[in-house]
Amino acid sequence: MGPHDDAFGRGLSHADRWLGTLENGLNLCAGALIFALMLFGVAQIVLRTVFDAPIFGYIDIVEVAMVGFAVLSIAFVQRVGGHVRMELLISRLHGRALWLAEAAGAVAAGFIVAVLIPYSYAHFGRAFEFGDSTIDIELATWPAKLVVPVALTVLLLRIVLQLAGYWRLVLHPEREPVAVPAIKDAAAQAQEQISLAAE
Repeated sequence: MGPHDDAFGRGLSHADRWLGTLENGLNLCAGALIFALMLFGVAQIVLRTVFDAPIFGYIDIVEVAMVGFAVLSIAFVQRVGGHVRMELLISRLHGRALWLAEAAGAVAAGFIVAVLIPYSYAHFGRAFEFGDSTIDIELATWPAKLVVPVALTVLLLRIVLQLAGYWRLVLHPEREPVAVPAIKDAAAQAQEQISLAAE
């Protein structure tokens, strides 16, 4: 039975594609930010060692920019199942028991993220209200602090979507998974890494 054989599966598939586009965009932003920081670091080394003229406020800029690539990709990684997982128990489960365990994990993760969002937004609000800035070049910190609740909100949407996907599989284990990461055993993951390294 395919993912489009039931209305719930079709709805999840559409939502997964829509949210995936947003996650891909945020992941691309994180990658571009990392690349820009690499070039910025090279410029700092060259200017400091060759011309004895380091970039003023280099540390401040890096500290603020690090927030972006630390959290912007978090929902993307959740979507592809790239987070570190403890699968000693999960790997032994099959069928409805497996999807119930995955759903329980999604509920726990969603609860934690839902708690973190208002606190991180309040942290941004304080920085914006009081004009918080870095020490050396007085770079405003609120844009970086706003990135955290935004990224966590996208992550919460992904977790809720995955929870719906797991619940669908709990009700109908025979159906094709939709909006949930593909589960691979250690052998499959190792083979995939070998294939990527060979390319």
